[in-house]
Amino acid sequence: MADVVIRNAVLHNGRKSAPIEDAVLVTHRGVIAYAGPARGAPPTTAADRVIDAGGGALLPGLIDCHVHVCVDGGPDFMAEAGVPEEEGVARGVRNARRTLDAGITTVRDLGGTGRASIIVSGQQRRGVIEGSRILTAGNVLTVRGGHAHYIGRQADTAEELVAEIRHLHDEGAEVVKIVATGGVLTEGVDATSAKYSEEQLHAAVDAAHALGMRVAAHAIGLDGIVAALRGGVDSVEHGCYLNEEAIGLLRDGSSYLVATLSAPTRILDGGDAVPEYARAKSLEVIKAHRASFRAAAEAGARMASGTDAGTPFNLHGGLAGELALMHDNGLPLDRVLISATSAAADLLGLNDAGVLEEGRRADAVVLDGDPLSSVDAYTKVSVVVQAGVVVRA
Repeated sequence: MADVVIRNAVLHNGRKSAPIEDAVLVTHRGVIAYAGPARGAPPTTAADRVIDAGGGALLPGLIDCHVHVCVDGGPDFMAEAGVPEEEGVARGVRNARRTLDAGITTVRDLGGTGRASIIVSGQQRRGVIEGSRILTAGNVLTVRGGHAHYIGRQADTAEELVAEIRHLHDEGAEVVKIVATGGVLTEGVDATSAKYSEEQLHAAVDAAHALGMRVAAHAIGLDGIVAALRGGVDSVEHGCYLNEEAIGLLRDGSSYLVATLSAPTRILDGGDAVPEYARAKSLEVIKAHRASFRAAAEAGARMASGTDAGTPFNLHGGLAGELALMHDNGLPLDRVLISATSAAADLLGLNDAGVLEEGRRADAVVLDGDPLSSVDAYTKVSVVVQAGVVVRA
C-alpha cells in the first residue's frame, strides 16, 4: 500500500484542542504514522504520494451516524425503500461512493430493504467497491404495523426483540436500530407515540451489547425518548421533543443525540412532491425539533452528527448541510467539528477513527477553509484519504 504525506496543513485532530499550524500527516500501510508539526515529522523522502494542502484544514475523515445507504432520497421514502434487494444494492454502491467523495469516510446505516445494506457493507470491506465504510443495522426493529415496518422486522415483546437482534447479528448486521416511537415517514402513524417500554428496551440493549452491537433508538416523542435513554441505548435519533430530564440524561450519561435536523428540513424543501402526510408531520415537529436541539446544545449534551440521508430530498454526501443546521441552531463550531469526528467515532465504538493520531486508520480530509471560522468550510473538500488510499485530490 502506498505511503502518503499531506503537508502545509492546519491540523485539527478531532478533539477539543488547538489546531496545529504548518502540520504534516504521514501514513504507512493504511495507518497514521505521524500527525503533528512539520518540524517534528519523520523523513518523508520515500513517500509514494506527497500532497500540498495549501494551508487548508486537515481533519479526520468525517462520520455520518445516520444514513439509509440503499435509498436515494426521492420524494416518497416508503415507495423507494420497497425496491427489490438487487436494486437496493445498486443504489447502495452509488451512494457509498458519493458519500466518500464528500469526505465522509464512515457511515452508520440505519435501515434498508432485505439484506441490501449488509451486502454493500461487505463489498466495501472486501475492496469490491469504493465507498464509505458502512456499519449497518440491516433492518430496523419495530412493533407490528409501526413506523418503518416496510424496512423492518416486527417485534412486540422483549423476547421477540432479543430474538430478532440475534438473527440480525447472525446475518451480518453490526449495529441495532430500534423504532421507539412513531415516525414522520409512515402514513397513519402518530410520530410522537411511544412503542416500547423502558424494560423492553433495556432487554434489547443488553442483548445487543452482549453481541458487541451498539443500539440506536429512533425516538421523536418525549415518552419514547426517555424510555430509550433509561433503557440504555447508545443514541437517540431525532430527539424532537426533549425536556430537562432527557437533556440531563444526554449530558450526564453515555448516550448521544443524533438530531438529523436535515430530515424535516429537506422534506419541507421538497414541497408538494413529498406525500402530504409526511409534510404535515414535518411541520408538526420542526419547531420543537430545533428548539430541543438548541436547549440540548446549550446544556452541553453529548452530540454526534447524522443526516438521515435517503429520506426525501436528503441526498447522500450532504453532511455539510447538517453541520450548518447544527451550527445555525446553537452548536459552536468547535463542537460541530467534534460531532463529526471524535464524538461520532466514540458513539460507533470505533477506536480507529475520528482522531488524527499515530496508530489510527489513515482516514483524513482536507478542507479549503477554516472550520473554526465558518461552517461553510465543510462544503470545500479538496482531498479525501481513506485507510491510506487517496480517493480524491
